[in-house]
Amino acid sequence: SLWQDSYQNRALGKFETLQDNLRWVGDQLGQSLNLSSVDEAASAIVELTRQALTPRVQALEVLYQLRLMGFKTALISDCGPGVPLVWKETPFAGLFDTVSFSCQEKLKKPDPKIYQNVLDRLGLPARECFYLGDGQGGELEGAKGMGMKPALIWSAIDTDEPERLVVKDWGGLTLTSLTEVVSLLGS
Repeated sequence: SLWQDSYQNRALGKFETLQDNLRWVGDQLGQSLNLSSVDEAASAIVELTRQALTPRVQALEVLYQLRLMGFKTALISDCGPGVPLVWKETPFAGLFDTVSFSCQEKLKKPDPKIYQNVLDRLGLPARECFYLGDGQGGELEGAKGMGMKPALIWSAIDTDEPERLVVKDWGGLTLTSLTEVVSLLGS
């Protein structure tokens, strides 16, 4: 669909708002969408985003524990403008020292600049950082290329998705539970 096809541009901030993206879809279809329909669709997308940002089991507990252990935490998310709109409402807000949303930085993983921006804000060299991700979009190789210690968090995401197939060949550290992070970093 055109919505899916526009993800790269959405994640790179080429559409400032969801409404801009929706109007673009209408233009591609040769349809002029009325303002109320665009706003209604954007509101529905924001609500879906809000629901999608529900923490995994143990995620908040692990983040609290890492902060109590003195670790700095950061989030790098390839996302469209819906995520920053609802971020402060999520249980995650305040649990990261810095967050990086691709749509705002106009960079996506595995671009080294997005990692470097976060490292600069944390004030840490890459070699002192542990990177945990689900492997989408080449993020683990990108983190490794920067000198971080990457680990795959294996999850129940559909492994037939092209973006996820690459993790089947991941030869690095693989965790099956978020709680393993605390044990790993605590040793």
